[in-house]
Amino acid sequence: MSEEVIFDEDYTEKLVDWDESDIGKKIPKRITKNGTYYNETVVQVFCQFCASEFIGPSREAGGFLGGHECLHAWEVSQALGREDGLVE
Repeated sequence: MSEEVIFDEDYTEKLVDWDESDIGKKIPKRITKNGTYYNETVVQVFCQFCASEFIGPSREAGGFLGGHECLHAWEVSQALGREDGLVE
């Protein structure tokens, strides 16, 4: 893979603090403790249960949604009086 990064209107130079102007753009290279991501898209997602929103790389968006799903499933199980950690 070439190390030369060419920026145009389809890419963002930001590595943090993404906002609405970045949605749909690609991050050419993003290095994390888990690996290196190339051409990752900046997306906007929201939790359908509590309406919290996230703007950022698609990988973290999946974690945001999955984390909220687990949190809200746990909240529902608590409201139903479940003590075994399972949800219905």
